Amino acid sequence: MKLGILALLIGGVALAQSSGKELFESKCSVCHATETSERRIGPSLKGVHEGKLPDGIGKKATHDNILKQINNGGNGMPVFRELLTDEQKEAIVAYVLTL
Repeated sequence: MKLGILALLIGGVALAQSSGKELFESKCSVCHATETSERRIGPSLKGVHEGKLPDGIGKKATHDNILKQINNGGNGMPVFRELLTDEQKEAIVAYVLTL
């Protein structure tokens, strides 16, 4: 029973990361690189998994800080609060935390 629940949770995380990557590529990658340190319109998010958001933001790379940045924008980033569903935002956060 516990193994089945764990498999569902892992599957859900994998799905969120997969859909998060697709959403990121369609909504965020114009401004943010992920594979290189290249600065586009916004900073690269490569290395976020190491625990720190890019220099322009300078905060710890936590779920709450990334979600706040998506919702409120700032530093040239538009506000996405009403442009994405809660599920889409959660999927993007899950993906960004893997970068």
